Amino acid sequence: MANSLGTLNGALILQRALTLTFTHRPLLKMISKGFKELDGKVDNALQGQSVISRIKSVQAVNPFGTGAGNVSDTDVSVTLAAQKEVHVAFTAGQYNATDRDLIEEAAEPIAVAIANHIVDSVASYWTSSNFSTSVTPSAYTYSGLMLNLLSQLDTNGVPQENRFAVLNSTAYASLLADPIIVAALNNPLNGDAIAKGKLPEVAGFQLDKYPSYSSTGASGVGFAGHPESTVYVARAPKNPTEVLGNVPFPGLIDYIEDPVTGFRVMVNQWIDQNTLTVNNRLTWLEGYAVGDAVKGCIINAHS
Repeated sequence: MANSLGTLNGALILQRALTLTFTHRPLLKMISKGFKELDGKVDNALQGQSVISRIKSVQAVNPFGTGAGNVSDTDVSVTLAAQKEVHVAFTAGQYNATDRDLIEEAAEPIAVAIANHIVDSVASYWTSSNFSTSVTPSAYTYSGLMLNLLSQLDTNGVPQENRFAVLNSTAYASLLADPIIVAALNNPLNGDAIAKGKLPEVAGFQLDKYPSYSSTGASGVGFAGHPESTVYVARAPKNPTEVLGNVPFPGLIDYIEDPVTGFRVMVNQWIDQNTLTVNNRLTWLEGYAVGDAVKGCIINAHS
């Protein structure tokens, strides 16, 4: 545990980490997330329990007098198959070594760890066995790739709002070199492409680089689609004091929640009585599933 940390407020660290989780990785905004029951009332769940996330339908426009159309929203059942944790510990020698307050620095690695785990787990579902639609670009350029994606998703009837494309480093770098995309430097949206290596929205797709794409088991060099193509659900686990309420816990068990997404986790904090090491742990239940497979598209290596 070779940490370099100062004065620590465990509760603040963990709350800050939860907030940072969904801001550090833009890709997390591009998947369907279910952190509450559809009625918004359930906070905790059981491991192995199935919870429901809902995919919205788009209604048809008909001539007046046609009659009511059916609402064909699709419920996706996802099993909370696994319990996960992030556990950080600070020794007495570490927190006594400095007066600096490094809550932000302590929180950020926790947030990155959670975000990377979710992204990798979701990407493992982006395989040709789950998504039959694919494009094989002639090149990783605006005309060779992005226009092909645009046409394919239009053909599949994928909503134009919230489309995204995730690419490995090679394909993403090629788009960065495409003069059609980045040459107009007077366009403020393109400024980051040169200065920071970040692409703006292109052809209606929010783009993100995912360097470890191939290592997750995902097919091709990238994936494009709509957030409803893949579903991630999570719930906070049961408090163990509900099982043995008369047994005291030598520390703190509580819950914290990201106010924006509703992602809720159990907080578990304690101090080792022998070493005085401060332990901070976040734990939650989670599950993943393919949502509407029509709304996802594998990007193959260019021909």
